[in-house]
Amino acid sequence: MIRLIAADLDGTLLDSRKRLSPGLFPLIRALRARGVRFAAASGRQYDNLLALFEPVADDLLFIAENGAVVCDGRRRLFSDALPKAYFRGPIERVRGLPGVNCVLCTAQSAYIECANDPVFLENARMYYEKLTIADDLLTVLETVPAFKLAVFEQGRAETGCYPAMRAFSDHFAVVLSGADWVDLMNPATNKGAALLRLAQETGVSPDETMAFGDYLNDTELLEAAGLSYCMENGHPELKKLADRIAPSNDDDGVVRAIKAYFNL
Repeated sequence: MIRLIAADLDGTLLDSRKRLSPGLFPLIRALRARGVRFAAASGRQYDNLLALFEPVADDLLFIAENGAVVCDGRRRLFSDALPKAYFRGPIERVRGLPGVNCVLCTAQSAYIECANDPVFLENARMYYEKLTIADDLLTVLETVPAFKLAVFEQGRAETGCYPAMRAFSDHFAVVLSGADWVDLMNPATNKGAALLRLAQETGVSPDETMAFGDYLNDTELLEAAGLSYCMENGHPELKKLADRIAPSNDDDGVVRAIKAYFNL
């Protein structure tokens, strides 16, 4: 029997207009009443997730920053950090790539250097509730530990900045997180590892977990789950890994699949 469910946000829980299903919050409460925990699993910042899920935050588990930050409601269970020297190379490389920007992710805030690119700013503010504009990210690293670098290139991440960032695979897992984003993070950190840690924290066995995703940064999440779903709108490679295909994010796929499984 499934006792822990984790679902990605963008492309999975959120529709193409970035809206949550009206049926999601009642479903989360109904699952909690049955002893089933629900986790929002995203590359987004924890504070962003907290704001998005405020009405049910105390019933929810959070896998934020692709697994670098994990919380039970408003209580932080653990967060990651990497040596500051690791970040110098990719930050300097991003500075030399036209149309590419990055977000330095820390437990304190997310930091950016570029404030004159309206498209980048709009996207950064979409995913990071706490966002600070800094003169120099390398200076920030002198005093603030970081766990992730999120690199942005509108619509071209897979063929543009992703190959460039793969040069830093000696220190980072370089993960394609969407059409616009590439995440550089601890190789031991991912949504799947976070799901397994949450299962241990909540006394759930791995085969009692269910997961939903749509993109390649959900690979480990689906691999870790006892029952995995890729969205109909998902990446073709992720569909090959999944046990089942859920309806698309624009067809309320996660809520429909969960209701069907639990006969709700």
